[in-house]
Amino acid sequence: MPTAPKKRKRPWVSERKPFEREQDNSWFYNNWKWRKFSSWFKKKHPLCEMKCKEDGIITASTVTDHLYQYGKNVPGWDLNDLKEEYFQAGCDKCHNSRSGKQGHGYKGK
Repeated sequence: MPTAPKKRKRPWVSERKPFEREQDNSWFYNNWKWRKFSSWFKKKHPLCEMKCKEDGIITASTVTDHLYQYGKNVPGWDLNDLKEEYFQAGCDKCHNSRSGKQGHGYKGK
């Protein structure tokens, strides 16, 4: 019976642990204020406002996306100051694409 090849350890590649991030934002996303705001925002903005809108594609929004990355004194990251202008509605595909580029430091052209 065939067996899968054994994984090789490459000492020059750092080991990545799943679900490990530089900052833990679970305190924010698991809060009832955020969940209530996010639900309200998605009802008010039912269509993707990111790349789909630019391309003329009509897609339902599934994500409330921060316009600004996490940091001190950054708008939209204070639970007492959740304002509509700090967020945009997006679909999973657009949100994951944007977040991935931001997380890896992609600056664009």
